[in-house]
Amino acid sequence: MTATPLLRLLMLGAVLTVTGCATPGAPSASERASCETGAVRLTQDFSTAPDYACERTGDSAFELVVIPEDPDINPSPWYAFDLHAVRAGEARVALDYPEYRHRYQPRVELEGGHWAALPEDAVIVSEDRQRATLTVDIAPGATRIGAQEVISLADRADWRAAFAERTGMSRSVIGESRQGRPIEALSRPAASPEAPLIIILGGQHPPEVPGVLGLRAFLDALFGPEANPSVLDGYQWLIIPDLNPDGVEHGHWRHNTGGLDLNRDWGPFTQPETAAAFAAIEAQITDGHAPYLLLDFHATRRDVLYTPPDAVALTPFAFSEDWIALIEAEWDSETPAFDRSPSHNVGMPTSKTWFADTYAAPGVTMEYGDNTDRDRITNLSQTAARALVRYLEEAE
Repeated sequence: MTATPLLRLLMLGAVLTVTGCATPGAPSASERASCETGAVRLTQDFSTAPDYACERTGDSAFELVVIPEDPDINPSPWYAFDLHAVRAGEARVALDYPEYRHRYQPRVELEGGHWAALPEDAVIVSEDRQRATLTVDIAPGATRIGAQEVISLADRADWRAAFAERTGMSRSVIGESRQGRPIEALSRPAASPEAPLIIILGGQHPPEVPGVLGLRAFLDALFGPEANPSVLDGYQWLIIPDLNPDGVEHGHWRHNTGGLDLNRDWGPFTQPETAAAFAAIEAQITDGHAPYLLLDFHATRRDVLYTPPDAVALTPFAFSEDWIALIEAEWDSETPAFDRSPSHNVGMPTSKTWFADTYAAPGVTMEYGDNTDRDRITNLSQTAARALVRYLEEAE
């Protein structure tokens, strides 16, 4: 007999009561075995994969109970899993969200590490969006499915090392996560010991992959072969691309392993990850570099910049308005590059608000859409980076 969603939730509650800190939806040994044995198997044992309750419903059919970790902030559940097959065939996976909603169009990893969205007719979503059924043609071996592209801890470390090597940036470990994983910063020194400080953050919410892609393209354009050293040398650069390594490893959508959304811990700094970032920033300030700008890369349902209002008394004044004007001047389209959402909720413990409240300097959250074409993400980032260089050049 197949368990109803309500029964599965009651069973899950019993598991959490016993374990105290168990991952939401974590499968029992028998559930895991039923999905991980047979000619067609489903596994969730790789970096970035959550560990959801899995039930086999047929020889090549499975059901996952997909539960968001922080529904009060954002009830959008992340998923990633592998399908293993002895021979080519068709597999079916139902994503059961209980009272939550399906958000992400599933993607499949192709040869060479490329990813593509599953065809629309391969995904049937219920009218209430609480259930999505995926039908996947699988080849012998492993087929990886994810809510977005999977970018593991190893992938991220390799990218940081390669980026630092080709740009001449310094790498340093500024702290450790709750589980002891290193948090690495990249830095580029200014020509002057009193140059202003620009901070670039990423990876607070690990599976917001469009934000990861946007950050990388932005940095490549800013510091790559066409960089303008005469402008860049006028600023001290501190870059923390992957602030939540535990969240990456365990497939958390927003949380670290302390059960907290890191972008709600700027100010309190109760978690080692945000505390490490704060210490790194304060060290730069102690060395004489006044905070000038913070950019924090994320992903949401659209391409949007969350900025302070232009009337807020920050230095540089009206930065966002002027920067966006430079972006739009170069953007070759009738539609805007980014939407803009100006707001400043005083005291809210997000990175951009904390930065503005603390240092009277602008913080901007750069958001890329879940389904934004990846070439568009690259173009947006390159345009924004070139516009920032022009802004800094004009500000000198």
